[in-house]
Amino acid sequence: MKTVYSSVFQDDSIVVLSILNSAGIEGAMMADRMRSMNPLFPAFTKGFDIVVPDEDAEDALAIVDEYRRRTSTTLP
Repeated sequence: MKTVYSSVFQDDSIVVLSILNSAGIEGAMMADRMRSMNPLFPAFTKGFDIVVPDEDAEDALAIVDEYRRRTSTTLP
């Protein structure tokens, strides 16, 4: 398994995972870095990783790059 996306926002990670799944790439959201998180204080979340099988990593990275390009904002 290879990590193709990381974010501190769960919602953002869910969107990316959904896009990958729609493209036929089965992935998983990993949040094991959250073990010491206090559930009442989400600011302590260290993040979420989207992982895919090694054989799908190249295609997934291309999709993630396109997602990042489309969602980034450029200030004038």
